[in-house]
Amino acid sequence: GINAEYGEEEDRIRQEAGDVSLDNLEAELEESADVWESESRISTPVSTHSIKQEEEFGQICHKLYHSPVLHAMRAEENRAAHELRGLVKKRNDEIKKIQDHHIMAMEGYVNNGGHVDTTAVNDLAASQIEQRQDCEVKWASEISHLMEKQRKEFYSWVLKTYEESLGGKDYSSTIPNTDSYSPEPQSYPKMEESFSICIGSQLKITHSIRLFVDNVWNLCAGHPRAPERLQTALSLYTNSLSGLILLVDNRLNLYSGNTHKLSKICEVFPEFHFAPFDQQLTTIREKLLNPDVVRRRTPTNCLIDDMVPDSVVKVDESSGDLILPTGTCYLTRHSNLKQVHSVIHLASTVHEVQGDVTSRDPLLVGLKIALKIASENNMDNLVIPLFLTSTLEANMDTRGA
Repeated sequence: GINAEYGEEEDRIRQEAGDVSLDNLEAELEESADVWESESRISTPVSTHSIKQEEEFGQICHKLYHSPVLHAMRAEENRAAHELRGLVKKRNDEIKKIQDHHIMAMEGYVNNGGHVDTTAVNDLAASQIEQRQDCEVKWASEISHLMEKQRKEFYSWVLKTYEESLGGKDYSSTIPNTDSYSPEPQSYPKMEESFSICIGSQLKITHSIRLFVDNVWNLCAGHPRAPERLQTALSLYTNSLSGLILLVDNRLNLYSGNTHKLSKICEVFPEFHFAPFDQQLTTIREKLLNPDVVRRRTPTNCLIDDMVPDSVVKVDESSGDLILPTGTCYLTRHSNLKQVHSVIHLASTVHEVQGDVTSRDPLLVGLKIALKIASENNMDNLVIPLFLTSTLEANMDTRGA
């Protein structure tokens, strides 16, 4: 009888403890559910609203670009460009002043009566590098702050102007100020040839081909009031975009080769419609480090190396740069270039374009992928480097080209 009573008492205690634990668990679950529901109510509308805002902003800009407000918008963009170029010039002047001072200081140490104190020279060089880096970081912060400020101001201006135009405000009297603009002189005779070709076995499609000699940067850089920028703005939110295949080195960074040159062009004209160039490269880097994203190519992704055999994205341990396989393509979008909306970066190296090139060459495979990217992203006008090189080297003959 005692054992039975003891067993019943033990069961009762366990049941009460279990009920308490169950009640605690239910309370915790209800609390977690409330938190999840609250977070869902907070986060979901913000994300949707952000996407909706971006789409609406593009639609509004397209309407304004094709209305009498066009010249007022261009004036606002030129005002911001003038302010940004002024700040960039101040940065360049200060960096040049620091460089000149460093050169004089180093020459003073080296030309010190024929005796060179190696330790002192190394300490001076380290100090100079640190001083320049501090200067560059300071100016990078100021330029980034100004760009963000200008983006917010332009966004507010567009929305306000759109509402005023709907209310009947007349912008037809606004005309562009071209007093300070004069066409850039061309340092070489213009050479070009145009013709049409038909491609297709059953359904033939006509393509217009234009061969021309030019510096690729003339398509990207230019005065804010250059007339080519007007046409680029008018077609920004259309299905007839202008693209450029740009040969870049196989290091994904902002500090070398053609990527560095493009970044210098992008920093002197405000980017109001897409992410800044450096942010786009950061996003591309993150995606390239994710094999699932790289292999799953979509028109909006445009990060390709799945069609290049045995390609592996490597990381340089010393610099942290991504080392891309030859033929890798990635896409950046721009509204601040003179005649280009989208740039398809085609990774290559100098030796890849020398000697005989076969159809299996990684660079040619990358070019085919770049053409597909252009087709998927509505690039009706595409500039291609004819000899798959940015410059003609002295040792390149007709066979090498």
